[in-house]
Amino acid sequence: MHDKQSQIVSITSQGQITIPQTIRRAFGIKKAAKALISKAGDKIIVEPRQNFWSLPGALRSRVKLSDKQLEKAHQSFAKHWGRND
Repeated sequence: MHDKQSQIVSITSQGQITIPQTIRRAFGIKKAAKALISKAGDKIIVEPRQNFWSLPGALRSRVKLSDKQLEKAHQSFAKHWGRND
């Protein structure tokens, strides 16, 4: 059964889909983001995950980094996050 928020999308040969703009807006997705994908019976569940760096006050530390150091750490994290190495 489909509700009014449901839309038909294409799945590419590489398994990629495009989430329609109306649904991205509803979840506050404005740029590249991460999502958790899971299987529930015969359904594929896509759960957007908030960007780690946008969580205000999520981590408190005595470590102080310059903007340049923080950006370098952010880029490294983004590059390697979710890898199974």
